[in-house]
Amino acid sequence: MALVLAGIVNVAASPQAAVASWSGSEYGTDTFRAGTVNPPTNLRCTAGLLAPPTFTWDLPVGGLTRSAFTWSLSGPFSGGGTLAANATTVTVPGPLLAIGSGTFQLSATGPGGWTSSQVTGSVGMLTTVLYFCSVP
Repeated sequence: MALVLAGIVNVAASPQAAVASWSGSEYGTDTFRAGTVNPPTNLRCTAGLLAPPTFTWDLPVGGLTRSAFTWSLSGPFSGGGTLAANATTVTVPGPLLAIGSGTFQLSATGPGGWTSSQVTGSVGMLTTVLYFCSVP
C-alpha cells in the first residue's frame, strides 16, 4: 500500500507544460526643435555721488518664454539675485561694492533652467560715496 501512495504523490507533483508567448512592437514620433533663451538688450547704467549703480535693459524679443532674470557680480565683489521675468532694472546695493571695479552680469532664465548669454557692464566705487558703472 505504501508503494502505491508514493507513486500517486509522485505523479501528482509533476509540473505541467505550458505554452506562452508575447510579442509587440511600439514606436513614437514627434517633432523637435532647438530653443533659445534670448538675452536682455540695450543694457545701460547710471551711477554717481551717493547713487549706487542702477542697470536698466529692454526685455528680449522672441525666443523661449523667460521665467526670471539672474544678475551677479564678479571680480573683487560678490553678490547677485533673481528678478521677475518682466523686470527691467536692478540697483546694485552699495555695501556689495568696494573701492575698485568689477563686472555686473545679467542673463535671462527660461524653461528647464536654460539661460541666455550674459550681458555685462563694469561697476565699482571710486570713494565710499562715489559709484561708477559703464556698459561696453
